[in-house]
Amino acid sequence: MKFRLIFAISLFVAALLSCEGIRRQSAAAGRDRIKIDEHSVLIPGTAISGEDREAVTKIFRKYDSSLYRIAVYKNGSLERHLGKMSEMEIGPIAAEYSNNAKASGLTNWTMKIGSATHVASAGNPTHVPTGEPTHVATIAQTSDALVKEVTPILEKYSK
Repeated sequence: MKFRLIFAISLFVAALLSCEGIRRQSAAAGRDRIKIDEHSVLIPGTAISGEDREAVTKIFRKYDSSLYRIAVYKNGSLERHLGKMSEMEIGPIAAEYSNNAKASGLTNWTMKIGSATHVASAGNPTHVPTGEPTHVATIAQTSDALVKEVTPILEKYSK
C-alpha cells in the first residue's frame, strides 16, 4: 500500500516538473522573438537570415542613423554597430541583450529600431511660429515610417 502511494506521488511530482520545464522552454523561446509595435522593433538576438539583414540594412540607408542601433555580434563578440541611437533611448534592454549575446556566443543582431517614446499631445502637433511641425514631431513620424518599412521583413521572426 505504501509503495502505491509513493509511486503515485512520484508520478505526480514528475508530471509537475515536466510541465514546469515545458513552460520555461516556451518562455525562453518567446524571449528570442523580435518584438514589434507601431513605434519600435526590439531584436533580442533572434537569428535573422543574411538576406533579411541585407534588406533591412538597405532600408537603413534611407533614414537618419539616430533612429536605430544594431549591435552586430560574431561568436559572442561585438564586431560593430549600425546606427547611432543613444543607449539612453534604447534603455536597460541594451545591457541585457549585450550580456545575453556574449553568454550565448551569438552570431547575429541585437538592439532596437525606431523610438518607442513619442511626445504626444491632444489635438494637433505643436507648431513653431512659422507653422511648421516641431523637430520632435518630424522625428516621431520618420521613426514610425522606418518601423513600418522594416516590419514586413522582420515580422516572420516575431512569431
